[in-house]
Amino acid sequence: MTLPHIHNEWQSSQTIKLTNNGVYMRKILAFLFTSIALCFSGPTMATGETILIYSYHNHPPFVTGSYTGLTYDLADALNKQAAGRYNFQVSIVPRSRLNYYLKNWIDGKCPNDVCEQNWIVPWVNPNWGFIRGDRDNYLWHPLFTDSNVIVSLVTDSFIYNNPESLKGRVLAGMRGHRYVGIDELVTSGDITRIDGNRERDNIMKVLVNRVTATLLPNSTMQYLLENDKEIKAKAEQLKLGDEKHQIYVRHLMLPETRTDLMQLIENIPVQQLVNIKLNN
Repeated sequence: MTLPHIHNEWQSSQTIKLTNNGVYMRKILAFLFTSIALCFSGPTMATGETILIYSYHNHPPFVTGSYTGLTYDLADALNKQAAGRYNFQVSIVPRSRLNYYLKNWIDGKCPNDVCEQNWIVPWVNPNWGFIRGDRDNYLWHPLFTDSNVIVSLVTDSFIYNNPESLKGRVLAGMRGHRYVGIDELVTSGDITRIDGNRERDNIMKVLVNRVTATLLPNSTMQYLLENDKEIKAKAEQLKLGDEKHQIYVRHLMLPETRTDLMQLIENIPVQQLVNIKLNN
């Protein structure tokens, strides 16, 4: 009479053993699959040193949209050339924050002090406030020649010859930007300056006759004339001054210790990346 009871207990014990064996086998298989995956993925997932491409030029042609523009083209070209040795990543930051990040470099304390050296800064110039110490502690690679162009209305008799030409006029500038020879006349009250956050907005102020003129990089102006539908349609209304406010060479700046990066950078055909007209 007890045999059925014994049989049930035997079945239960066998079920427990099979269940335990199944759990054990699944753990073994999971471990094996994970190990195999790591073996095959290890080499392909390995990355080189991360190099940050800091840039405060958040406007065309350097940034033209989400992850597009010359800065991103430069990152792609550098990563292709690096072939895994380095991983270049774009970081768009305001100039004030960039100054904070590079403070010890700007003050001339680097590389003797403990300083980050995994960065490069494109589109800048040695005269733009990056050297405040006793010496230049960077490496510089020339990229292309650019200029600041004065834009006004064709129907306006205004002609730019020098900063004095702007006396009694209204200039649309970029917030936070300094303009050689113009800032002093703004401070003295001889020039009225209205600041904006985007070069395109300042051009629109000219078109609606809110200001006499605006000042912006020629590379930006040429990009907008070619790619911005509204500005392109109204191009005949705009007058670009023959006399430039400034002409300068945009460089790529990096720590003086990174000769390895300089060798890589020198092999990048930057002129092929700059696919815009530069009428300097």
